[in-house]
Amino acid sequence: MSDNRSNYTRRLTVHITEPMDNRLEQVARQRDEPKAEVVRAALRAWLDEQEDLIGSRKHFTKMFGRRVDALERLLVITLGMSLETLHLFKERVNKKACDPGDLLEDMIRSGLAVQDDIQTLIEHVAQSKTKPPA
Repeated sequence: MSDNRSNYTRRLTVHITEPMDNRLEQVARQRDEPKAEVVRAALRAWLDEQEDLIGSRKHFTKMFGRRVDALERLLVITLGMSLETLHLFKERVNKKACDPGDLLEDMIRSGLAVQDDIQTLIEHVAQSKTKPPA
């Protein structure tokens, strides 16, 4: 075990009960660590669990997950609206019924076929927007 005392520049005093101290002593013995290190580990774990603590890893992970979920819902809604629009358009133009599932499959295949071209175009436009004027 390396000595990390130089990393710890703050001191905290906490009053605990005798049973808490006995249990802490047991855990420290089992882990072959000083009680202070066991307390630091417990405090780190507790702080990591605090979702409402801005800047914590768990808060960031949860907020990122919520944002991805919201974007996924918007994407599904947009895809559904596009599919419905295309479905109505094709039925009216062709004057015959068509299967929305087939349309969706065609849309996905078309999207996959041009995804590299679209990504290249997006990167090109993004680079041209960020270049400073000469």
